Amino acid sequence: MKKNDIKTGSNKPPEVKTREQLEDRAFNHMLLWLAAVAVVEVVMVIMNRFYIHTRAGEIAIKLPLYNTLTVFPIVGVVLFLLCMLWVRKRRSQGLEYIAQLVLGVGLLAMGLFGFVMRGMNATTAPMVLAVVPGLGVLIMVFYLYQKEFLGCAIVGALGLLGLWVYRVYTAGTTYYAYLIFTLVVALIGVALAVKLKGSEGIWKYKGRELAIVQPDAAYLPYYLTVVVTAVLLLAPLFLGAAVAYYAIWVMAAWLFILAVYFTSKLM
Repeated sequence: MKKNDIKTGSNKPPEVKTREQLEDRAFNHMLLWLAAVAVVEVVMVIMNRFYIHTRAGEIAIKLPLYNTLTVFPIVGVVLFLLCMLWVRKRRSQGLEYIAQLVLGVGLLAMGLFGFVMRGMNATTAPMVLAVVPGLGVLIMVFYLYQKEFLGCAIVGALGLLGLWVYRVYTAGTTYYAYLIFTLVVALIGVALAVKLKGSEGIWKYKGRELAIVQPDAAYLPYYLTVVVTAVLLLAPLFLGAAVAYYAIWVMAAWLFILAVYFTSKLM
C-alpha cells in the first residue's frame, strides 16, 4: 500500500467503511433528536414569556393561550399516533423512518410539556425549561457514551430535578410522590443491571437476544449513583431545606466525575 493511500484512506477495508457509515448515521440521528429538542424548547420559552410572564398590555392573549395549552396534549397525542402509523408504514416498506419518529415524539413532547406549563407559575416554570434541554443531554449521552453511563445520567438527572422540586414544594405530597417514583426507577435499574451482569450484557426475551451493554460494562458506577441519589434526596427530609441547595452541587459534581470517567474509557 502506498503512503498516500494510507493518508487518504482510499484502500480502507469494507468493514471499516461500514462502521464509519454506521457512526455517521447515528450522529445524524442524534442531530435530528437535538433539533426536535431545540424546537420544543423554543415553544416552551415562548409560552413562558407570553403565558407565565404576561405583561400588563398583553393580558388579552393569556386566556386564548390558556385554552390553547388545554388542548395541546390532545393534539399532540393525535399527531403522535398519526406519525407512528407513518413510521409503521415506512418500516414495513424497508424505508428510513427516523425523521417521522422524531417528528411524532417531538409533537407529543410539545403537547405534554405545554399542558404542564399551563399549570406553572413564575417559580415552577423554569423546571420545564430545564427539563427539555436536559433530555437533549441524555440523548447525547445515549449516542456518544456507554449505555451504563446513560443509566447513571438518568438517575442523576432525576436526582437533580428532585432536589429542585424539594426547593419549590418542600416536603409536600408532590415531593414524596417524586421521591418514590425516582427510587422505583433506580431500583428497577439495579435489577436490570444485576440481570445483565449475569448474562454478560445480553437481554434475553422470548428466544431473542439483545445486546444492551458490553460484556465488560462497569456496573459499580451505576450502583454508586443510585446510593448517592437516594442519600441526597432523603437528606433534606432529615437535615432541613438548606441541605437541598448544597445537595444539588454535590449531585452535579458526581455526574461530572462520572462524565470524566466514562470519557476516559472511550479513549
